[in-house]
Amino acid sequence: MVDKSRAAAKDRCMTRYDLIIIGAGIVGCSTALALTRRGMRTLNIDALPAAGYGSTSASSAVIRPMYTHLESACIAHEARFRWLDWGSFLGLPDDEPLARYTECGGLMLLREGALAATESLRDAMAAAGVSFEVIDAAAIAEQYPGISLAGYGPPRPFNDPEFGTPAGHAITHGIRVREAGFVSDPQLAARNLHTAAKRLGAEFVFNRAVTAVRPVGSGFEVVTDGGVFLADRLLNSAGPHSARVNALVGAQLPIGTRPLRHEVAYLSGEGTRFHAQAGVLFDEDAGIYQRPDGADMLIGTTDPACDEDEVVDPDTVQSNLTDKWTRQVMRAAQRFPDYRIPNRARGTVGVYDTSPDWIPIYDRTDLPGYYVAIGTSGNQFKNAPVIGDIMAEVIGAEDHDKAPATLFLESIGRRVNLGFFSRRRVVRSIRGVMA
Repeated sequence: MVDKSRAAAKDRCMTRYDLIIIGAGIVGCSTALALTRRGMRTLNIDALPAAGYGSTSASSAVIRPMYTHLESACIAHEARFRWLDWGSFLGLPDDEPLARYTECGGLMLLREGALAATESLRDAMAAAGVSFEVIDAAAIAEQYPGISLAGYGPPRPFNDPEFGTPAGHAITHGIRVREAGFVSDPQLAARNLHTAAKRLGAEFVFNRAVTAVRPVGSGFEVVTDGGVFLADRLLNSAGPHSARVNALVGAQLPIGTRPLRHEVAYLSGEGTRFHAQAGVLFDEDAGIYQRPDGADMLIGTTDPACDEDEVVDPDTVQSNLTDKWTRQVMRAAQRFPDYRIPNRARGTVGVYDTSPDWIPIYDRTDLPGYYVAIGTSGNQFKNAPVIGDIMAEVIGAEDHDKAPATLFLESIGRRVNLGFFSRRRVVRSIRGVMA
């Protein structure tokens, strides 16, 4: 007969970590690196086979500083400097394969009368030190040969009889930003952070699903389907599974998160005049953004109000492309009539952990020792090089609720108040997923 108590003891990890991080996506790996650099002993636990294997791998990996809030613009701009010098930031050997950041610039299209509504966005970028200029329709047409500057917004549902019909106005201005671009391989970027953290002593276990979390003394016991682990503190960085982890821990947050399914479309760039040097195009009038991706065009959604949210179970999400793919490429073709839309859909399906205002929650909780880096909403990939430092400051703060931690951003010379990401904040008014 098997001695069950001895078998249980064998499965229990007797090492006690300073912090266990649930999740090894780009956020979890960034946090592991930042905390290990500060001398903490960390362990990341992930149910998937490797770092960045989940929602990170489906990221469009767009890097942009276009935000309406100062804190978001500053952090995104600071992160851009780290992407530019990715190898040095990581401290990895010269022969290590690295994700590559391409800085091709970006352009936000504005329909007639919309420029005034971007004042907060322009103010935030200016305060962050971002270089930008407002250009007219002629300059847009010069940058994007073949573009249609007819206005279609606000976007309509795909089944609307007027879908694709010009709305009677035009694109008259654009905000052009030089410091924007994209990262070539989001999963590789997460693996780079994972490798850098491991070289400093961070530990990772994969293919382990967390099944229970129990307070033990002043720390936590994390039960997985492959063993039990102990830590003084715990961080929820579980992406689309973050709400489930909160439920396992028994923590309720004033701001909740939801797993939303998204599709990203790919079209062949052959025959188009949207070339790599043209940059990333943000087109809220049509409801999409697009960027070059090698020989292809990548087309994502800006989540216009007319499109229903698709809340899903992240473990059983439908991976086939649907009419969402068709809707996105048709919206893109409104802007670029040269696009050739094939009969066979190509693209990726991802699940984003979203907050009500598309702003993440980087915070402590009411449960002592339990922290969250959740609600990253598909737009926080760009900030990955800085997120670890954000969480390090929050975790190290004496009382982040009463005296919010701050973070000095060396490259841009600004200090930001991390209370901006509080779980207790009033849900903010923003322009949508573009924030």
